[in-house]
Amino acid sequence: MRLSKAVVYQGLLAGAMLSGLSASHAADTAQQSVTFYHGHGVDADLLGIPKQIFQGDVKWEDSYFEGVSYAQSMPMPDLLNRALDWVYLSDSTLRLEGLLIQHRGMQHNLETSFAYMLHTDYLELSGLRLRAGAGLGLSYAFGTPTYEDGPKDNPEKRYRFQNYNAYEIESSLADYPNLALAFRVHHRSGMYGLIAPRHVGSNFLTLGLRYQF
Repeated sequence: MRLSKAVVYQGLLAGAMLSGLSASHAADTAQQSVTFYHGHGVDADLLGIPKQIFQGDVKWEDSYFEGVSYAQSMPMPDLLNRALDWVYLSDSTLRLEGLLIQHRGMQHNLETSFAYMLHTDYLELSGLRLRAGAGLGLSYAFGTPTYEDGPKDNPEKRYRFQNYNAYEIESSLADYPNLALAFRVHHRSGMYGLIAPRHVGSNFLTLGLRYQF
């Protein structure tokens, strides 16, 4: 698995940051976050990724990215808040995230994305804190995203402007709540033909080191 080098780098950075952290500043009240990401392309559609992960047969491809994001807490719209309350997720939080990444491998271009990220409340298990997140927004590739799939009727055509979705699991330690690891699916697509043709886009599995403040 080719995430190993990124895990080592992020672990070293985590160790350096831990010495200056205080558990008294809980991440529950954090209003902002900065996350550093490493992504690895996978040969799978969005719905096929969980199956590959659970079967231990992820089809990695030689496409990668590194990037950074900044997220800011946003007020929860009343309609969304009532919908979340109806499904017992009333303690969820909303953030606006901006992401800038540099691709390498099978494509070489910058990409920027902006998305609203919704996170559930934390689930605590013996000092480990877990929460799920999902995001919806827009993405633009500066250059030709050669790694991505083209439409079936014109496989060589590429689309810079696409829909962006993010699905993640975040984990942190209760003693150091400001520092977290985020495992995320980074997804670009045409949004079933609304933004670009169907069957275009790409999927990356990413690992992120997040600092919340």
